[in-house]
Amino acid sequence: MQNLGLLAPEIALSLLGLGLMLADILAPAKSSKLLYHFAWVAAAVALALIARGLSVSGGLPLPVSGGLWVVDPMSQFFKLAVLLSVIMTVMLCLEYGQLPPAQAGTFCALLIFSTVGMMLLVSATDMLLVFVALELISISSFVLTGFERRNRKSNEGAIKYFLFGAFSSAIMVYGISLYYGATGTTRLVDPQSAGLWLPALQTKSPVFTLAMLFILLGFGFKAAMAPMHFWVPDAYEGAPLPVAAFLSVAPKIATIGVLARVYMVLVPAASLGFTTLLALLAMLTMTVGNTVALFQDNVKRLLAYSSIAQAGYILIGIVAGTALGIQGVLLYSLVYVAMNLGAFAVVQAVGDNGSRDGLGSYELAAFDGLAQRSLSLALFMTAFLLSLAGLPPLAGFIGKFYLFAAALSAGRSASGGISPAVFYGLAVVGVLNSVVSVYYYMKIAYHMFFLPANSGKGERLPSKDGGPLPAALHAGPYLYGCLAVALAGVLYFGIYPDPLIANVQLSVPHLP
Repeated sequence: MQNLGLLAPEIALSLLGLGLMLADILAPAKSSKLLYHFAWVAAAVALALIARGLSVSGGLPLPVSGGLWVVDPMSQFFKLAVLLSVIMTVMLCLEYGQLPPAQAGTFCALLIFSTVGMMLLVSATDMLLVFVALELISISSFVLTGFERRNRKSNEGAIKYFLFGAFSSAIMVYGISLYYGATGTTRLVDPQSAGLWLPALQTKSPVFTLAMLFILLGFGFKAAMAPMHFWVPDAYEGAPLPVAAFLSVAPKIATIGVLARVYMVLVPAASLGFTTLLALLAMLTMTVGNTVALFQDNVKRLLAYSSIAQAGYILIGIVAGTALGIQGVLLYSLVYVAMNLGAFAVVQAVGDNGSRDGLGSYELAAFDGLAQRSLSLALFMTAFLLSLAGLPPLAGFIGKFYLFAAALSAGRSASGGISPAVFYGLAVVGVLNSVVSVYYYMKIAYHMFFLPANSGKGERLPSKDGGPLPAALHAGPYLYGCLAVALAGVLYFGIYPDPLIANVQLSVPHLP
């Protein structure tokens, strides 16, 4: 029972989720906004508790194992990133006009349950808990994706997400069964050895290697790694925009967290001979995401492929397998929350204004003349896009710098039969893909600043020199609050990254 105290935030959020579902039955529809407020405040309290725990013992609490899970600085860091993304997502929900108000409690409950699954996932040290956490995330996400039941694209995206999810779950279950057959346990660590990996896991049997390969494929689906990414564009396009924003960030970060724990800390990829495979997956993920994004005219789909490419960048740190690699993974994960959710917030402001001025759409043409309609939103979007592209002095540059530096450093110290060319090639491909991404990110900026606004009927509205300006685009205080938090993170950690780097360095676990 004492170990259950380690999961106090998860238990509290689970009870909150049940309470929100009950409130959906008892509370009137006009009180729906109150439920959203209750959800983000609860997530903020959980975030504050975890941040306070990290400050114990100078920010470096000793890892505490509960048998099936571990609470250490790395898991707490990932939980902070997930909870921050939840808070910002709920703020977007308060401004999103297409969610049914009568089901606000159910929506918030599913969001909270998915969050609990992610928090359990980054702490899990047993394969059964890993699988249960992934299923909790997946089932909640399936329903959230199809929450707009009268929207055919929402239904289509949810079905595709479900089918691919079921397939990946079957692969992972098979991998876990092989893992148990090879080791005689489902645990990743020995609770009697202060969190060290089990001696039995040092086996290099083909069954054990195959098990870890199938488990990697299961993780690849949730992290949207190519070629397990096919569900992403349709699911993101059909999902309510706050849900698409949430799916693009939180599940990806949680999966990256468990990938780092399993394939860097507990069972290093190099000991399995997976380094080259992971490097190829990272290159393929970056290249597929950026290449296909070049041809997208729907901004939600463009950001969906962008999120696939971002997963490839983060994988570079896992391939490196060093302390610097983990630092890059942690740093970029937190920065990614701010810049990607910020970009989705602007997309929501543009797309959710159709009922007011006829210009609302998620197509690229809807961004024509955005600088004339709302200069502040255009500047916000430009900052987030530049950060996603990795240009200085924004936080995305610091994150990519650490990831590419980790690959180069690993190349200089390559051993164990791994060619340095693997790491050098990975860094080169990452830089080239970052250059490619500048084109489609700046394509949005071109539409915002250099094209006149479109009436939505194929007609250009008057420009500054030709008559009245197009109707102004309005966004509410919650959306601007979300944008302010995102922009503050992108600018502050880009110009003065020292506090974030110091916390990241303290969160790096011991590597074998």
